[in-house]
Amino acid sequence: MSGPAIAEMLNRVLHATETEQAELDELDGVAGDGDHGVTMVLGWRAVVAALSPPPSSAGAALRIAAEAFAGVGGSAGPLWGTALLRAGRALDSGATVPEAAQAAVDGMCERGRCAEGDRTVVDAMAPAARALASGGDLAAAAAAAADGAKRTAELEPRHGRAAYAPERVRGHVDAGAYAAAIFWTALVPDD
Repeated sequence: MSGPAIAEMLNRVLHATETEQAELDELDGVAGDGDHGVTMVLGWRAVVAALSPPPSSAGAALRIAAEAFAGVGGSAGPLWGTALLRAGRALDSGATVPEAAQAAVDGMCERGRCAEGDRTVVDAMAPAARALASGGDLAAAAAAAADGAKRTAELEPRHGRAAYAPERVRGHVDAGAYAAAIFWTALVPDD
């Protein structure tokens, strides 16, 4: 995997997120301020701009992406910035793609002080990483992320604004988890 390949993949993530922005904002508005879609689009736009032109290595591309995304603020900026940074460092250290995906999940868990089952972005990211670790491809990771995001509708929120209004979010997918499902789905190459 190369830096230009990462840049092309993240450009697809941007376009997919732009398409789903209204849905992300609506999901976030159930318990939050309704701007998660806006934040994610701003983050991926910053990433795409920062990667033009892209560096040659995948690790360097992810580190640049991390810095760009972290600058958007909110809770999404630090979480995605940390995830991208950890994945980039892992690849630079010779890790495989599944190991880099797990490093991204671990970074999100540490930064957000959350775990799988807390009704957060991790509930989509962790299943995707496990799918890759068990030999699955990006399509399997995307399916696992989408399934994990759907399951958040049944989970009791333990972090963020949703934790203060659990009755309002019951039955609704977590916006952060949905954004992660969009991310993984966009990474699957068109054949």
